[in-house]
Amino acid sequence: MIGYLLTAGLFFGLGQFYNNPKPPEITIEEPAIDLTKINDTLNTAVSQSLNENGQVAGASTDSADCTGKIKGNISSNSKIYHMPGGSFYNRTVPEMCFDSEAEARAAGFRKSQR
Repeated sequence: MIGYLLTAGLFFGLGQFYNNPKPPEITIEEPAIDLTKINDTLNTAVSQSLNENGQVAGASTDSADCTGKIKGNISSNSKIYHMPGGSFYNRTVPEMCFDSEAEARAAGFRKSQR
């Protein structure tokens, strides 16, 4: 019986220290960004970097004229470009060719790690 009284007293005493405060209210403010201006800017930048065929300016898809150029290779999960002198440059059959690394990056390609 004394054990029950001690346990009840302990829980009652601990209950005095337990404070269940009301959680703070969180408000979310909408950003003051005009998305139409951003979309217009992006569309302008993309249209300036594309040629009349809808490809990145300077990029070609004919593998015959890739000699000495950057070769772009497209797989099911990535787009990789190979620089002249790279490990896989001579083995790569390009889907696209580029004159500069900037053009390859603009087309969504990443540089080969070798």
